[in-house]
Amino acid sequence: MTENKQVNIPKNPHILENSIRLNHNKLFNCQQDIHQKRVRSVVRISRRSSEPCRETVPQTVNGNSFINMKNENIRTAEQRSNTKKSNISVVDWDGYRDYLSNLNKSKKEIQNKIGYGRTYCYVLETGNAQGLMKVSNGCRVHTMRALSTLSKYMGCYDEWMKIVKKYQLRWKNGDYNSLNTFKNIFGIEGGNDQTLPQMMNWIKSSIAKLPKEVGNILMFNTLTGLRPDEAQKAVYLIKTKGKEYADTNKGLLLHYLYPNTFFRVTKKCYISIVNEDMLEIVNSIEQRESYYYTVRSAFDRTGMKMNMYYCRKVFATYLRNKGIEPEIIDLLQGRICSSVFVNHYYRPDINEIITKRIRPVLDELKRKMT
Repeated sequence: MTENKQVNIPKNPHILENSIRLNHNKLFNCQQDIHQKRVRSVVRISRRSSEPCRETVPQTVNGNSFINMKNENIRTAEQRSNTKKSNISVVDWDGYRDYLSNLNKSKKEIQNKIGYGRTYCYVLETGNAQGLMKVSNGCRVHTMRALSTLSKYMGCYDEWMKIVKKYQLRWKNGDYNSLNTFKNIFGIEGGNDQTLPQMMNWIKSSIAKLPKEVGNILMFNTLTGLRPDEAQKAVYLIKTKGKEYADTNKGLLLHYLYPNTFFRVTKKCYISIVNEDMLEIVNSIEQRESYYYTVRSAFDRTGMKMNMYYCRKVFATYLRNKGIEPEIIDLLQGRICSSVFVNHYYRPDINEIITKRIRPVLDELKRKMT
């Protein structure tokens, strides 16, 4: 029971009339304020929802109806958010693997994209990409490529591009700039252990210390200038599809005939120069689908660092020091320049360059490695 409170009614009729008018104005302003809040809320919901808003604004609004409407709007927003999260977080990874296979991605690339996608799929789910700003440049670029492919598969590529724009994410690795290139050439900060004589000494000593099979892989990698993974794939194809892969008449390995193996998004290789001695080196290697663990374990047993990227650097630097044009070296290492000169005007006699200029240089390089 509530106690009845006595209300003092002013005896003066003018004061009573003013008091009633003041209370009436306060009540009208309060109802008008509630009415405007509901109008703004309904407009917001109608703009965000893909369906037209079915609510109508009544002429009179009380406090309880406004509170009920606010709670209903909150529940609608939560349901919409949960639906969006479930569409992104529930990924058919087996179907995604098939999707990548249909795009002619290599096994290693499929494994990387699925790994990065599982780890960072929350970025597509929440729209929060702060975690990508804390990792290294290389990790960020690989993650962005993986999320880009995953967003296309999930049908949310537009949302992914909004995240990229919001956080100003860069697709290019920040380590590749003119200052770092200058420091690498002159051996500043990183040491001067990658000069041509030192890299050649490392390769020569590694061939002498490692088992003969691994040493032959190292020699083949140096004389072709391929990436280590590409060189090992080339060895396997020579042993399995030698007649169609290795053109013995021209002395070339035709990588371009196997785009699923040698053509990746940013890394490709087209041809490599070989001779009978190099093919004999490959034939002495035992046939395996992958040679990575064989090479890796051999380096671990000897306690040496696996610096197989020296082979590619020695190939490019040695040929350039002997006067071979950069455009030819880029072609042999799988890089096609996009300049107008190369695309429209540069047409050398490639057979003469290979026969009279490059083969003698490679024979000289082989003698120095043994």
